[in-house]
Amino acid sequence: MQILTRNEANHRAAHLNVSAIDVIVDLRAAANTQVSTYPVTSRLTMSSLEERTFIDIVGQVTDVLVNGTSHDFEDDEDRVWVGDLPVGEPFTLEVRALASFSRSGEGLHRYVDPEDGEVYLYTQFEPNDAHRAWPCIDQPDVKPEWTFHVIAPREWVVSSNGVEVSCEPIQGEALRHDFSATRPLSSYITAIVAGPWAIIDGGTWSGGASDGGHAQLALRLLCRRTLARYLDSDDVFEVTRAGLDFFHERYGVTFPWGSYDQVYVPEYNLGAMENPGCITFNESYISRSTPTFTERQRRANTTLHEMCHMWFGDLATPAWWDDLWLKESFAENQGASAIATATRYAGEWANFAMNRKIWAYAQDQMPTTHPIAADIPDVAAAKTNFDGITYAKGAAVLKQLVAWVGEDAFYEGTRRYFAAHQFGATRLGDLFQALEEASGQKLESWKETWLETSGPSTLYATWSIDAVGAMSEFTLHQGTDSCAGVLRPHRVNVSTWRVAGGALERTHVFDVRIEAESAPIDPDGVLAVPGGVALADLVVINDDDLTYAISRLDEHSTDVALAYIATIDSALTRAVVWASLWNAVRDAELDPRRFITAALGAVGAEREPAIRDRLLLFVSEALSSFLPGSARASVHDEVAATLMRLSTESEERDARRSYTRAFIAEFSARGGAQYEAFIADLAHSGDPDLAWRARRALAARGLTDEARIEQWRAEDGSGEAVRMSVEARASLPSHEARKRAWDAVFSDSLSNDFLSATLSGLQASSWEGESGTERAVEGMRAYWESHTIGMALRYANGVLALGLDVSREGSVEGTVGLLRSWLDANEDAPAQLRRIAIEHLDAFERNVRAQRRWERDQ
Repeated sequence: MQILTRNEANHRAAHLNVSAIDVIVDLRAAANTQVSTYPVTSRLTMSSLEERTFIDIVGQVTDVLVNGTSHDFEDDEDRVWVGDLPVGEPFTLEVRALASFSRSGEGLHRYVDPEDGEVYLYTQFEPNDAHRAWPCIDQPDVKPEWTFHVIAPREWVVSSNGVEVSCEPIQGEALRHDFSATRPLSSYITAIVAGPWAIIDGGTWSGGASDGGHAQLALRLLCRRTLARYLDSDDVFEVTRAGLDFFHERYGVTFPWGSYDQVYVPEYNLGAMENPGCITFNESYISRSTPTFTERQRRANTTLHEMCHMWFGDLATPAWWDDLWLKESFAENQGASAIATATRYAGEWANFAMNRKIWAYAQDQMPTTHPIAADIPDVAAAKTNFDGITYAKGAAVLKQLVAWVGEDAFYEGTRRYFAAHQFGATRLGDLFQALEEASGQKLESWKETWLETSGPSTLYATWSIDAVGAMSEFTLHQGTDSCAGVLRPHRVNVSTWRVAGGALERTHVFDVRIEAESAPIDPDGVLAVPGGVALADLVVINDDDLTYAISRLDEHSTDVALAYIATIDSALTRAVVWASLWNAVRDAELDPRRFITAALGAVGAEREPAIRDRLLLFVSEALSSFLPGSARASVHDEVAATLMRLSTESEERDARRSYTRAFIAEFSARGGAQYEAFIADLAHSGDPDLAWRARRALAARGLTDEARIEQWRAEDGSGEAVRMSVEARASLPSHEARKRAWDAVFSDSLSNDFLSATLSGLQASSWEGESGTERAVEGMRAYWESHTIGMALRYANGVLALGLDVSREGSVEGTVGLLRSWLDANEDAPAQLRRIAIEHLDAFERNVRAQRRWERDQ
């Protein structure tokens, strides 16, 4: 497959004007899985400044017509070249082809529900896979109007970007679904879904924005029939309505896309995709068990992230993937803001501080980090740029921008931006021009230091204490070691806390602006009085999490935080402090054992579900990644005993489920004979989520066998059970099971989800013999170059999800040494694959540094 470059895209956009594309997709044979292709026709209404161009299409091109007349063409892999075109005048170019159904989650994906045998189809295209499904100009800055016509079996439901305007019988057992023409739209957000979907009707949402428009949107949820009874639609519709109110009030442009279907699809490569009118979500957001508050909050986050894209991304689209942040950073930031402001999930910014932002810090400290406004030479580079920088760092930096210019100016700027660029393709400067006009501030320097540089800033405080306890010279410092010496403008809150009555209480909050290496925190000397230091047992840098920087706690504040963090009354402050402590663990500045003990002591009292659940993940990672094996046994005993107690004693359902899940994961990783009976009981639970987690744990420890796993799968019968049984079988610690799993990986017989499940099982196994990893790593390049990028990403990340223990002979050589050797031998490998290998190597080297330090300090 050829990789579209930025230069090719720029040239084509400059010479082509495509005003409309009419697509006919014939799915009459789609339910027959023996049929691998489907007919598709695209008719492009366009003009050209050159007599020769190419159309993107993966498939067998059968005919090309220009103005209705058959025309010569050259088939060049996934491009069809057409010459002798009319120059400077409108014409129609029709391409007829046979396209293939997908099992990789890219293009038009086909899934068979094992529970009832029904077939479901959906599309997924970002950044450049629309031409796997139909002929088109597959780049974001070409935005025609699209009209879809889908021929499908009579009993099927079909959805697309437009509103269905007619549905007519065609040749007996099929219906032709005709959709209204869209407004100008990029190819990567065009969509169809087709199959016997269950539909949940949410009524309509009516409203408009300050542009004077009015929208009457039909709200529907679609999912597989076998999942419909598990979808808590009331919560989804409540969040959807709140989001539509929120964004209409702030953005000033009425929703222009006509309908609002939200479709939960199987085997999805992403969390969701913002196809206007036909938004697709990973069906993992539907739980066959009662979803926890955290799970509903995660779904709400994604729901409003995608809704923001209806404006940032769909209405005004980044012209090329360099400016991916123009949609993803904004959706991440504005989705969180909408959740925290307009829904019951008011703790969303605390969730962001301890989850997504931690991802950003980790990504930004890797050797592969890049500016938020990145240099993306081709589509392959774009695919690997959907990362912690573009999403979470960009969102955090936008939060700082809002603090810097003010919320009113920020939203006035977005309204100006949409008014000027709706239905167009934009670049970095377009938004900042609107923000400068709205705020009256020059933002060029801000843009350069925040968006065009990489690495996190570091913030820390110093002060002096005199003989009577007066606290003077209270100063905020900006460290630049991790960001190549760049000094950035920050507006932050620095708060002080004292211990009183066994709890922490906030004493002061200082609003500080720092643009140089240092800035005074307390210029008025509020704490420079006798006994002032007693009001600062804990100093929190970046309270309220307004900026993006790694904040360091001083030694005394660290001790106080570890002892009293659970008593802080603000969830966001607790999240900021936990994030500071966690970054210290990652940087080998805080003993993971101290962190784990503090987290286990605080988690039972944590009132914010997202913080509680993240703490449990922190505990697991601290134990597995940053402690050497020689120190893990005693800590494992502490962790397992605490989680066991919390899972059995907690009276709150969600908390009990979280502790039980964490306990199962800990047992799966390290075992414990005294817990085997408890895990075995969970494996027979009526709760399918906990039951399958326990079954996979038993399999990984060698405490069940393939026959029992197959029996569990047969008793359940759901698509989820099939996937989890694949993972469980792959984790069995036997030579036969591992050979069968690796053979499946290399056979190309696995779908995207089953590939990930198999690799996950192989890595989770307690098998101590030959792992097979060396062969799999050696084969990464061959796999990458012979598969779609979606499958290749799953393969590489799955193969490299390795554990590391400096206390175990051969472990460092089997990870660090293996990857260094691969990189040395593959200097000319695709840049995106090398990036993945470099990032895993960097993580392994970080783990080695931390483990060796705490191995010495036992």
